Formats: sequence, structure tokens, C-alpha cells
Amino acid sequence: MIRMMLASLGLGAVLLAVLSPSGAAAQVRSYVASNGGGTACTLAAPCSSLQNAIEATQSGGEVYCLDPGASDGAQGVAITRSITIDCRGGSIWNVTVNGTGISVLLRNVIVNSFNIPGASGVGVDLLNGALTLENCVVQNWNASTGSSIGIGIRVAPPAGVTARLHVTDSLIRNNGLAASGGGIIIQPAGSGSARVVIERTRVENNTFGIFANGIGSTGVISVQVRDSVVSDSAFSGISAFTSAGHSITSITVDRSSSLLSGANGILAQGTGGFVSLTETTVVSNVTGLNAVSGGAIFSYQNNRLTGNVSDGAPTNVLAVK
Repeated sequence: MIRMMLASLGLGAVLLAVLSPSGAAAQVRSYVASNGGGTACTLAAPCSSLQNAIEATQSGGEVYCLDPGASDGAQGVAITRSITIDCRGGSIWNVTVNGTGISVLLRNVIVNSFNIPGASGVGVDLLNGALTLENCVVQNWNASTGSSIGIGIRVAPPAGVTARLHVTDSLIRNNGLAASGGGIIIQPAGSGSARVVIERTRVENNTFGIFANGIGSTGVISVQVRDSVVSDSAFSGISAFTSAGHSITSITVDRSSSLLSGANGILAQGTGGFVSLTETTVVSNVTGLNAVSGGAIFSYQNNRLTGNVSDGAPTNVLAVK
């Protein structure tokens, strides 16, 4: 009888620890509002901080912004667990995703530097995990922050990590410094690898548009660009950049456009750098297609290459089957 009572008391203590405010269980859904406060982050008592809402939410749960004014201002968020954040056009200063095996969805989010000096210089920084951006805007990560980095979205997995990025129905604009950085920069380190899909997305007015850089790694970089437009890049629109002994860097461009670039519409540079084109338009660039230092550009012969100062040419043609 005494043992049963002790067991019952022990179970009660556990339940109290789980249910009490000091040990409250993480919730499935949390809420943020422009007029919120505290850390409960419930629908009845939303909080004002996205970071607080993330911490209040269990892995695999959801965070919702109740109005477009909900924002973390100049604080940013760090995500280390699987979560969905749906912000109805609310804004975040910057986002870092870093967690083994996690899956993160950002929906209806504006990631904006607000032109605030002292910003990190990177809007969305993916180090580890799988990240999807759906109907998002990433903008103004440029010289206005005073940072030596200006990147809208960076995929930078360290050694031994494969990071996965999926960008859909989004806008990436006004990112980069005078001669570096840009819209979407993919640059693993060590043996890190990256798998990237970009679809139905506009990448515009960046220093470099989509830049896959394999110089710092040996893992595979694979990028698919589909039904998207890359325009008004100060330098190259879409680039696969590597060298012998470093990452195989492959970009497939499908039913997309690269135009109005200050340098190359499509660049493949270095042995192991490949770009494949199908049903793609490359027009009004300084150079349309440019394959140098062992890089290769493959064409399925159904592309439109015209109106560039120098059109260039693919290094190989492939049969459409």
C-alpha cells in the first residue's frame, strides 16, 4: 500500500513538472501578434517574439503570425528543430537553420535587413537540415547593413553534412555587395554537400543571382532551377563554379530565363562545373553562355539564345528524347 502511494506521488510529481508553468509542455501550435506579449504564445495570449514562439512549440509543430505586423524587428531567429512558420506577410530580420535531421518550412515570410547597420549580412542561413521557403521574400541584404557579407539565402553546410533547400513561389531581390554575395549562394565547406531546388521564383537585382560555389568543398552540389526568372544580376545570373579536386557542381535549368546580367547569363567555370539547359531563354546579357577553365554547358537544343552582346555557345548538345 505504501509503495503504491509512493508510486502515485511520483507519477503526480512528474505530471506537475510537465503541466506546471515552470515545466510547461511544448505546444503543437504557437501564435505571434504585433500587440502580443509574454511567452505563453497561445491563441488567447499570443507573444510578440517569433523566437519565443519557436521555443514554446514542440518539434514538428507550427507557429502562426496573427497579423502582418507581427515581426521580430532587428532580432532574428535561430531554428534548431523541425517547425513550420507561417507569417501572413510578417517580417523577420534574419533566419538561421541548424539542426541535424530537421525539416523547416517558412511560408508567407518577408526576410528583410530593414537596411539596419550591424546586421549579420545573411538573410537566410542554412547550415544543417532541410529548409523550404514558400511564398517568401528575401531582400536588401546588401551594403546597407555595413557587413562584409551580402547574401539573401546562403546554403553553407559544414563537413559531413548534406543541406537541402527548396525555394518555391518566392522573390529574392536586392542582395549582394559591390563584387560579391548575391541572391542565392551555395557554398559547402569540407565534405559538405547541397541539394537545392528553385521553382517558380524570381531572383532579381542581385550581385550574383544563383551562385553554386564548390571551391571550398568536396561534396556534391546539385541544383535544379525550374520555371524561374533570374534578371538584372550585376555579374552572372546562374553560375556553377568549382575546380579539379573540389565539389562536382551541377545546375539544371529547366523552362527558365537568365537575362539582363552585367556579365554572364550562364557561367560554368572549372573542371567539374556543369550547367544543363532545357527550354530556357538566355537573352540581353553581356555574354549569354560562358564555359571556362574546364566547365561545361549542355544544351538540349530547345533553348533560346539571342540578343546578348556575345551569345556564346554550349560546349555540348544533347538529344531530346
